[in-house]
Amino acid sequence: MKIKQAWTDSLYVLAVALVFWAVATHWELSEHIAAFNRIHESDQLDELPFLLIVLFLGMAWYSWRRSMEARQEIIERTRSEQQVQELLRHNSDLAQRLFTAQEDERRALARELHDEMAQTVTAIRTEAAVLTAHQASPQEVQLSAQRIADAAQQVSQMTRHMLLQLRPMALDSMGLREAVLALCQQWQNSSGMECESEIQDVMDGTTQDYLCVTVYRLVQEALTNAARHSGATKVRLHLHTTTNGNLRLNICDNGKGFPSVPNTSQGFGLLGMRERVASLKGSFQLNTEPGQGVEIQIELPVNTDTTG
Repeated sequence: MKIKQAWTDSLYVLAVALVFWAVATHWELSEHIAAFNRIHESDQLDELPFLLIVLFLGMAWYSWRRSMEARQEIIERTRSEQQVQELLRHNSDLAQRLFTAQEDERRALARELHDEMAQTVTAIRTEAAVLTAHQASPQEVQLSAQRIADAAQQVSQMTRHMLLQLRPMALDSMGLREAVLALCQQWQNSSGMECESEIQDVMDGTTQDYLCVTVYRLVQEALTNAARHSGATKVRLHLHTTTNGNLRLNICDNGKGFPSVPNTSQGFGLLGMRERVASLKGSFQLNTEPGQGVEIQIELPVNTDTTG
């Protein structure tokens, strides 16, 4: 369609030029212009054609430049629209994944409450019934009491496990630094990978709770990804305060790495980390190459309003 329009415009220009040539030939315009110039030689009007030629060339250059700028603006606008569409698809996919993760978490908690907690409570009630029986011997009473104690301990462990899934309670009891150190130690024991951590005492009583939870969850997700996908033997973690007062979190491993891919093509874990950082108006940078491991650099402003 555009090529056809260009040919049509060219034909129009050619037709106008031919018509002008025919009119100029019929009326002998050049002879009339020459005679006019001789009469007005003192006014230097004979130089007017050159001025018109220069003006024409200048206007042609100006038109060409404006057309190039308009074309570049169209290209940039098209690129921006594509990026907006990609972000919308990314956000829609992330929202769907978040809803799915929430439902999976609720389903897992409901299963634990139904399968584990309910059975344990039923066992306690059964043992209590044995204790209240008049014919129970002292030995049976002692065994029932021990089983009740074991069941109560099991309920306590299950409750602690579910609470940890809902919120890292170590943040409330130990603070961010000690909680992250404990998380690293626990991860090291369970994964068999070395976790080298250097954490400054960066938090004080005025630090937002949401920021502390975000940092904890970022470290937790990064360690989980390293254990599942990196094939590494060692992870290094560094948390400190920058000169401008922000929090800087660096996490790197010596694993197999992976080719650099667009944000929208990364896994749900990395997308979730990016969303957590974006919610605090922070910066997230991932550096990786095949065979070079993965390095994550996160910077979070300390005084960020997350209520808006």
